[in-house]
Amino acid sequence: MRVLTKVLTIFIILLLFSGCQKNIQTTDVLRPNWSEATLKVTGIAKLQNGDAADRLMSLQKAKSDAFKNLKEELLNIMITETKTIGEYIKDKEAVKGQVEDFIKRGKVTEVRHIPADNNIEVDIELYLGKGFESIILK
Repeated sequence: MRVLTKVLTIFIILLLFSGCQKNIQTTDVLRPNWSEATLKVTGIAKLQNGDAADRLMSLQKAKSDAFKNLKEELLNIMITETKTIGEYIKDKEAVKGQVEDFIKRGKVTEVRHIPADNNIEVDIELYLGKGFESIILK
């Protein structure tokens, strides 16, 4: 009888431990490594006559072009296997505004005059990091 009691006790303990096991299912979520991502884009504008006013206006056009390219690049980042950031924030006006503000953080890293094409090129970089991730994951 004592052996039967021990066997029954061990069986109950094993049954309890198996009931405590969590059934965790893992899924692969496509999540870009935002903490490491830096977007780099270039904007281009044509110089017309090369005087100071024209150079300044062309520089502003090149910067505008670069920021437009930055926004396009940012909105095309895939946040799931089927959805881009642009699709994700399409109906979220508050998030759209925060993304627009975040894009303005882009830093001009280089300005070049290309004499062969008579163009001005502006390079802009934007580090995404946790700040951008917190905007998207709200």
